Amino acid sequence: MNKQDISDLRSLKLHKAIAKKLRANNRLWDIPLMNLEKWKDSNSNLPYALAEWKQIILYNSKEEIYQILEGSSQRAKQLRSSSPFTGILTDMERTQIFNS
Repeated sequence: MNKQDISDLRSLKLHKAIAKKLRANNRLWDIPLMNLEKWKDSNSNLPYALAEWKQIILYNSKEEIYQILEGSSQRAKQLRSSSPFTGILTDMERTQIFNS
């Protein structure tokens, strides 16, 4: 397995854990939108990948978003590489995933 495959697998594991927490606690859905707001640049614009996530979160069903978070398609991998879901997992949860 090459470094990119390892990175993709780790990202998938992280995002599956994120999806699990989102399913258990609906209030966590505010976090990605708050992150996107924080990350706007000085021109009030988001980089393309993050702008795409904003559209996905605002206009797709939660089930469609779960498919991205847990999917194996190339598009899902690309989207996960610019994820706005930072802050949903605790440091301990992230460490457990990295060590598994």
